[in-house]
Amino acid sequence: MRPQSRRLELIPSPDCDSLTRWGIVDCDKVDRRALADSLARLQDDESTPPPDAAGMIGRIRSRYHQVLLEIIADAVALATACERVHAADDRWPHGLSDRLMGLLEALELHQQREDAVVFPLLLSGSPQADAAVRFMAREHASIRDRLDLLSAVTCAFKAPADACMKWRVLYVLCRKIDFDIRELIGMEEHELFAPHIRDRTEAGVCSHAMFR
Repeated sequence: MRPQSRRLELIPSPDCDSLTRWGIVDCDKVDRRALADSLARLQDDESTPPPDAAGMIGRIRSRYHQVLLEIIADAVALATACERVHAADDRWPHGLSDRLMGLLEALELHQQREDAVVFPLLLSGSPQADAAVRFMAREHASIRDRLDLLSAVTCAFKAPADACMKWRVLYVLCRKIDFDIRELIGMEEHELFAPHIRDRTEAGVCSHAMFR
């Protein structure tokens, strides 16, 4: 399991390097090259995932895990900066930075459980894998609820017509986060976990002790 100190390094302050990286420290002077470069980095290899469990897990780790945490951390930085400027605007989704921070924490804990417990069980063919993936599926449902609420409070990630560049880029990141997490969850449930989820209604459930 990764040390908690690494997570704390991802939590940005309003004036951190995230704003510089996106070229929007000052909305009146947008660094268009920095903005274009950062937007280009959101484009990912969309090739078909490997069909075997080992290949799929490798793809999940390289394509989604750390990448998603970093994108959400940037979104937290932008949301915090926007909150300071737009707090008096009724259209601003108050508490957005807190919601994003909650998503970051929930997703990282979920990833830690996958890396430390679930993926090794899948790769080893352990009979405990069935219970572990059912537990992960329940966490997926909770993460989906967070995404649904994020979409609701941001009007489906549609910024006002007169929104500043920080606000617009923030919603681009939120849309990317929503898309990638849903895509990842779909891949895990319908491909990686599917052979181990025989009956979601069966009595056997995974003990929380497995992940403590």
